[in-house]
Amino acid sequence: MSVERRPSHELPSIPQLAALVAVIDEGGFDAAAYALRVSTSAISQRIRALETTMGHVLVVRSTPPRATTAGEAVLATARQVTALVDTLAPAAEAPARTLLPVAVGADALGTWLTDVIAESAGWDDVLLRVRVEDQDIGHQALARGDVLAALSSLPTAQTGCTATPLGRMRYVPVVSESLAARHLTPEGGLDLTTCPVVTFGAADELQHRVLRAWCEENDIEADPPAHMIGEQHGFLTGLRAGLGWGCVHELLLAQLPEVGDLVRIPGLPMLDVDLHWHRWAMELPALDRLSMAVEAAAERHLLPF
Repeated sequence: MSVERRPSHELPSIPQLAALVAVIDEGGFDAAAYALRVSTSAISQRIRALETTMGHVLVVRSTPPRATTAGEAVLATARQVTALVDTLAPAAEAPARTLLPVAVGADALGTWLTDVIAESAGWDDVLLRVRVEDQDIGHQALARGDVLAALSSLPTAQTGCTATPLGRMRYVPVVSESLAARHLTPEGGLDLTTCPVVTFGAADELQHRVLRAWCEENDIEADPPAHMIGEQHGFLTGLRAGLGWGCVHELLLAQLPEVGDLVRIPGLPMLDVDLHWHRWAMELPALDRLSMAVEAAAERHLLPF
């Protein structure tokens, strides 16, 4: 698809930018039209006009649609512009809801961030869009313009963003007693060279960090079978069933009514993961409020640096 560039003095309109955000966030042109209360044809026209203005194809017409590389760059600014416009609704009108897309880890969402979810339930001017991303790659969603804020293990803020240190999440290496009994060393410890491991997803490096450290300490090479279950409840179910060993957030372990036969693996240290709150450095009341809630919850629940 070729796009003819218009004269450089032409700028994208707010409806065009809003259409781009809606198409990506809602997962389709029809859904975007419903969200913005216009026709699907109007959404298509706005996207085409925006692409003409920018001189690039911004949206891949797939199912669901996705932003091109050029589209990701425009999307980041479009989110900021539309979020700011949402705050300009006259007081006499029904209160506008500011869309707040954020990326957080599954463990954080299932433990200490529940305080933030409970608090945000009383905000009538906000629409939360929470996506689950591993803390090692959460900042990438921010860089792509997918979200306005993200939890990340990285301390350095990207251009146009701020990074606030929150604290540390502590993970405990655990294994079921039944699985450990099948993978014992001659000395009676757990043989990590043969014992399978369970990971949460392709970006989950926690177990392999622990394994690499153990191998270096014992001057051993290990490449055990690795299962993957990318859902928190399923991950715990796999560990308890003896599918493999894995690292579990200590807050999550404390919340389990019955840990079952899960035991801490002797000889393996607990692993601390640093967390930072990355957000766009713009004055947006709803984002400011969310950030304050996240920082307060982190102070209550996370280990200090």
